[in-house]
Amino acid sequence: MTESLAQSLTCIDCGATHALGYRLACEKCSGLLELRYDLGRLARTGPTVLSGTGLWRYAAVLPIADPAHRVSLGEGGTPLLDCPRLARELGVRTLLIKYDGPNPTGTVKDRSSATGVGAALQFGYRATSVVSSGNAGSSIAAYSARAGLRSLIFAYERASAPKLLHMAATTSDLVIYQGVYDDLIGHWDRLADAGLFFDCGASRNAYKHEGKKTIAYEIAEQTSWSPPDVVVAPVAVGETFIATARGFREMREAGWIPRVPTMVAAQAARANAIVRAFRAGTSITPLKIGYTVAEGLAAGDPGRKGDWVLRLLREQAGLAGEAEDDEIVAAQRRLARTEGIWGGPTGVATLAVLERLLRDRALDPDQTICVVVSETGLKTEAEPPSRAGVAFDEASLRTLVEERLGR
Repeated sequence: MTESLAQSLTCIDCGATHALGYRLACEKCSGLLELRYDLGRLARTGPTVLSGTGLWRYAAVLPIADPAHRVSLGEGGTPLLDCPRLARELGVRTLLIKYDGPNPTGTVKDRSSATGVGAALQFGYRATSVVSSGNAGSSIAAYSARAGLRSLIFAYERASAPKLLHMAATTSDLVIYQGVYDDLIGHWDRLADAGLFFDCGASRNAYKHEGKKTIAYEIAEQTSWSPPDVVVAPVAVGETFIATARGFREMREAGWIPRVPTMVAAQAARANAIVRAFRAGTSITPLKIGYTVAEGLAAGDPGRKGDWVLRLLREQAGLAGEAEDDEIVAAQRRLARTEGIWGGPTGVATLAVLERLLRDRALDPDQTICVVVSETGLKTEAEPPSRAGVAFDEASLRTLVEERLGR
C-alpha cells in the first residue's frame, strides 16, 4: 500500500510547525493549520507514486498513515467532462465540468468524509459529528457507518427530503436544528473542543478538509498534467475552494504541473459574504442569511476559512462571483438539457457564476475553463412534472410522435 508522505501541520498565520496529531488550531496563535508533505520526494518520484484507483490513489498526499484506516465507499475518480455544446452557448472556447455527483452519496463531501472519518479512526475516536445543511450530514453518516463509528448529525430543518432520508437511514443519531448553520456552529465547536466527538465539520479540521484536495489531483491527471486555465469552485465556508487551490499549489511546487489555474470562488447571492469583501477590498462582514436554493452554500459567516479564501483570492489574483437563486435554477436546467448532467443547485451555482462573469467580461472566453459541479440533482427537491397520463391507440400515438418531432 502507498505510504502517506504527510510530515507536519503548519499554521497558515504564524508559520509555526506542529507534529502530526489531532489539533484544530495552532498552539501558538490559534490560527488554522494545513498539512504539509514531503514535496522533495514527490518531485523525485513524480506521479509514479500514485497507485490504484479512486480517492486513495492519492494516498501519498493524504494524511491517513495506516491503510486499515482508509475508509472507502468507492469515492473519487469522478469524470471530467468536455462540454462543447454548452461551451458554444456560453461563447467559451473549452468548457470542462468536473462532475462529483457520481460519488457514493452524490456529493463532493465524500472526499472529505473519507479522510475525516479515516482520521477519527486514526486518532482513536468512537463517534463523529457534523452540523450540516444536508450533504455533509448524509456523507459523514454513511462513512461513519462504513467505519463502524457512531455519528451524531445535526441537520438543517429545511434540508431537502432526499438528504434527510439518507441521513435518517445511515446515522445512529439525527437531530434537526432550527435556524441556519451559523446559528448552531459556535455552540457545536465548543463541544468539539471538549473532545466529546471527532470534529467532521468544515471549519477547522485539517484532516477532514484534506480529502477534497484530490479534486485538483484528478483534474490535473485527467488533463495529462496540463490543468485548465481557470477552475470555478463552490464556496460556503470555503473547504472545497481552499483544498482544490492547495492541491494545485502542491503539484506546482513538486514540478508535476507547469502552472496553477486561476481560482474562482462561487457563492449564492443570498450568502455572499466573501464576494462582498473581495469586491469592496475589505475584510469579511458576517451576514444574517435566510434560505437559498443552493443549500450547501448557506453560510453567512464563513469564519476563519472565509478569511483564508479571501487571502488566496488576493494573493493569487483570483476572482469571486455570485448568482441569484433564479440564475442557479436556470443553470441547472441548461446543464441538464444541453449536456445531460443533472446537478443539484449547490453544485451548479458554479456554472451560474461563470455565466455572470462571462457576461461581465471578467473572464477571457478563449481560456480553458473548468467548473466543479459538486453534487447530483437526485438529492434535491424540485417540482415534478405532471403525472397525468394519456391513453393511446396506434393512430393517436403516431400523431403525437409526428407532432413532437416535427414530421
